[in-house]
Amino acid sequence: MHKNVLAKSVRLALISGAAATAFAAPAVFAADEDGAKVERIEVTGSRIKRSDLEGASPITTITTEDMKMEGNFTVADALRNSNLNSFGSFSERSGSSAQSQATINLRGAGSSRTLVLIDGKRFPGSPTLGGASANLNAIPMAAVERIDILTDGASSTYGSDAIAGVVNIIMKKNYQGIEFNVGGGSRDQDGGLTSKEFSVVAGYQMDKGNITFAFDHQDRQGISDGDRSYTAARMTDFNGDGEIQAYDETAGWSIYGATVAAPDFSTAQASLLCDDLEAEYGSNVFQTVAADNDWSPGSTYCMYAFANVSYNKASIDRNTVYVDANYEVAEDVEWFGRVMVTQNSSFGRYAPPAAAWNNMAADNPNNPFGEETTGYFRWVGIGTRDGYVDDYNQDYLTGLRGTISALNDAEWEVYYHHNIADNKSVGQYYLSYSGLAYNQANDIDLGSEAGINNMKATTLTTGKATFDQYSAGLGFDAFDLPGGAVAHYIGMEYFDQQFSEVYDAQSEAGLIGGSAGNSAGGDRQVWAMFYEAVLPLTDDIELNLAARYDDYSDFGDNVAPKASIRWQALENVVVRASYSEAFRAPSLSQLYAATTFSAEDGTDYPFCTATGVADADCAEKQYDTFISANSDLGPETSEYINLGVAWDIVDDIGIKVDYFNLNIDDVISQRSITNVMRGIAAGTLDTTDTFYVERAPTTDGTLGRALEVGTGYGNSDKLEITGIDVALNAKFETSIGDIGFNWTNSFVLDYIQEVEGGQAAEDISGWNGAPDYKSNFTTNYMLGDHSLSWNINYTGSTYETDDTGHLDSWLIHNLSYVYDAGNYGSVLLGINNLTDEDPVLTSTGQFTNTDLYNNYGREYRASYTLKF
Repeated sequence: MHKNVLAKSVRLALISGAAATAFAAPAVFAADEDGAKVERIEVTGSRIKRSDLEGASPITTITTEDMKMEGNFTVADALRNSNLNSFGSFSERSGSSAQSQATINLRGAGSSRTLVLIDGKRFPGSPTLGGASANLNAIPMAAVERIDILTDGASSTYGSDAIAGVVNIIMKKNYQGIEFNVGGGSRDQDGGLTSKEFSVVAGYQMDKGNITFAFDHQDRQGISDGDRSYTAARMTDFNGDGEIQAYDETAGWSIYGATVAAPDFSTAQASLLCDDLEAEYGSNVFQTVAADNDWSPGSTYCMYAFANVSYNKASIDRNTVYVDANYEVAEDVEWFGRVMVTQNSSFGRYAPPAAAWNNMAADNPNNPFGEETTGYFRWVGIGTRDGYVDDYNQDYLTGLRGTISALNDAEWEVYYHHNIADNKSVGQYYLSYSGLAYNQANDIDLGSEAGINNMKATTLTTGKATFDQYSAGLGFDAFDLPGGAVAHYIGMEYFDQQFSEVYDAQSEAGLIGGSAGNSAGGDRQVWAMFYEAVLPLTDDIELNLAARYDDYSDFGDNVAPKASIRWQALENVVVRASYSEAFRAPSLSQLYAATTFSAEDGTDYPFCTATGVADADCAEKQYDTFISANSDLGPETSEYINLGVAWDIVDDIGIKVDYFNLNIDDVISQRSITNVMRGIAAGTLDTTDTFYVERAPTTDGTLGRALEVGTGYGNSDKLEITGIDVALNAKFETSIGDIGFNWTNSFVLDYIQEVEGGQAAEDISGWNGAPDYKSNFTTNYMLGDHSLSWNINYTGSTYETDDTGHLDSWLIHNLSYVYDAGNYGSVLLGINNLTDEDPVLTSTGQFTNTDLYNNYGREYRASYTLKF
C-alpha cells in the first residue's frame, strides 16, 4: 500500500494548518435587526422550512452566475467541475447507446448513489443508464437558478439513491421580464464554431400568480481520436529493439484487422492478404505487427488503426422547453405546475465493424493454416459504424399547496409527477453475419458492391422509462421546548417505475458483428412514509430527527433514520454533526436485464504469469465480454457521519470545515473482467454461468489466453470513504472595485474497497482515477460595469498502480470578462483552459480516464445577453 502514517499525518497537518490560519482571524459579531421578520424557506435535505441557511447538514450552492463565470457550458459541466465530484463522472462518450448522457458522482461513490432532484422532487433515472442514474443533459442551463449539493445521507428524506448525497437543481420561477442569450465557442485544437447556445427566458406576473417560460438550445461538436495526438493511433518502439510488439508498443491499433488464429489457438498469424490490405489502404491503416508477447512467440497480427477514424467525445444537440406556473385558486390554496420537455440528439463514431470470422474455410485466401479456423477481422468495406442517439424526456408536475389557519398556519402540499423518457439509438454499417453467410454460400465476392451491401446491417435499440409519483405532506408546529416551537413534517408517497430496453431481433440473435445485446425490462412500485422534526432544545441547540419507511414491490422494505444537531456556539459560529443510515435498492437493469455483450478492457494477469511476462508489462486490451443481471441482489446499506464547523469570521468572510465518513455494506457492483480472470485463476472466485473465462486450448497443459469472459453483478463486501471538505469565501468592497473569492477543497483521506478477485480491501485513494485532492478556486473583480473572473480547477496527482508510477496533477485556468452595457445588454468573453493543458496520460502516453479529465483543450467563447 502506498499510504503510510507519515504521509497521512502530513496531509492532515496541511488541512489543519489551512483551517487554523483562517480561524486565527479576529471575530466580529454582527447584531440582528430588532423586530425584523425572517422569512422561512425550504432547505435542501429537509422538507421543513427554516430561517437558518447554515443548517445541521453541509450544503454547497452553485449559482447561475457562478456557472457562467467558471466557464461551464452545461449543467453537467458545472457539476463535473465541482470539487465534490471527487473522481469524475460519465460524460458524452462516442460509440455507446449512452453517448448522449452525463451524470454526477459525489464522493466517487458512483452516480447511482447520488440522487438528483429538481425543485426538491426526484428526477428519475435514464432508461439508457438502466434507470439507476439521472441524465443531467436533460436539464436546460438557461432555466436553472442555482444548484444545491447536500453532502450527507438523505435517504430518510428522499428515499433510496441518496447514499452519497443529493444534487437539488433549483429552477427559475416567479420570473418577471424577458431575457435573450446567444453565444458560441471555438476550441483551439479543432477550429471553427464548436459550440453554440441560444436561450429565451420570460416571465409574466399576475395578481394571483406567475408563469415562467424558457427555451434553451445548446449544441457542442464531438472530438475524433485522430484530432488529438494522445488518442490517435500510434506505434512506439519503447525498448529500442527495432520491432514493434502488439499492444505493448501500440495504441489505437487492434488485432481485429485481418488476423487468423491457429485451429488450436497455439499461435496467430497475419492474414496472407495483409500486405495487399496495407498496399490498398496504407500502412497507417493496416500493418503486420509482431505478437510474441501478446499471443505466443512467433505470432503476428494484421492490425487495424481504429483510432484514426473513431470518435471519443460524442456531439450533443439539445432543445428544451420549460414552463413553471402558480396560481392562487382560493384563499390559502395555490395551484402549481411544471412542464419540461427535452429533445437531445447525439452523434458518435466507431471504426468499421470488428467481428470474429468463425469457421473460416481451410481454402480461404486469408487463411495461412489450411484448416478451418477463426479470424479476427475489420470489415472496412462496410464503412465506419456511426451511432445516432435521440433522447426525449417529458417531465410533468401538478399539485396544490396551502395553509390551514385553524392549525396555526400548518402548511400542506399534494402533487402528481409524471416523467417519460424515450431513448432511441440507431447504429449504421454493422456486419450482418447472415449476409456474410449468404455471400459465402453463393460465391459472391466479399469486396464487391453487391457483397458489401449484403453484409451491411443497421441496429436499433429503444429504451423507455416511465415514472408516476403521488405525494402528500403536512408541516406544522406542535408543543414548545426551551428554544421554541417544535416543527414537524409528515408525509407519504407512492411511485411506480417501469423500464424497458429493446434491441433489434438480429442483434438479439447474435447475428450482428460489432454489436450485440438483449432486450430487458422490469417494473417497481414503492410505498413510503416519512417524518421529520426540528427540536429547538435551547436557543442555541437544535436537534433534527428524520425517518423514512419504504416498501418495495420487488425486494422488501427498509427504514432509514437520520439525526443531526446544530449548535450556535457563538453568534457567528455554527457547530454541526449528523448521523444517518441509508440504503439503495438495486436498479431495475441490475435485477432484470438480459445478458448483454460488450468489448470490455481488461488485463489477463494469469496468462502473463504463465508466459513469463511481468505484471508491470502485462498489456490491457479488449475481450469479448458477456454481462449478466442478478435477480437475487439485495439492497446496499450505509452509515454516514458528518462533523463540521461554519464560521463567519467577519460579515463577508467565512469558512466551513466538514469531516465525513461514508461506510457502505453489501455494495452492488459489476465485477471487472480483470477481477474475474484473476479471481478464477487464483481459486478465490468460483466458475458459474455468470462468472467464467473461456481460454484458448493448449497442447502442453499451460494456461491459454482468454478469449471470452463472463461477468455480472453481486453484493460485495464494503466501500468506505473518509475525507475533509474545506470551503473559504470572502468579499471586499474597496474604492477601486469589489473583490470576492470562493475556494472549495475536498481531501479524500481513505477510499477503501474490495479489489481484485476477492482479496482483502485496500485503500486506493491517490491511485490512478482516485485523486485524494480536488480544489476549485474562483476570484471576481467588479468595477462599475466591468467584471473579471479567474477560475482555477485543480486535480491532485496520483499513482499509476498502487505505489508505483507517478501521474501528474491537472491544473486548469478559466478566464471570463463581462461588460454590462445597461439597456444595451451585456457581453461575456471567456477563455477556458487558458494554458491549453492536455488531460493526464498514462506512462505510455494514453488517455484512459475520460471521466476525470477532458480533452477539449483551450476554448474561446463569447455570449451576448439582453434583458427587458
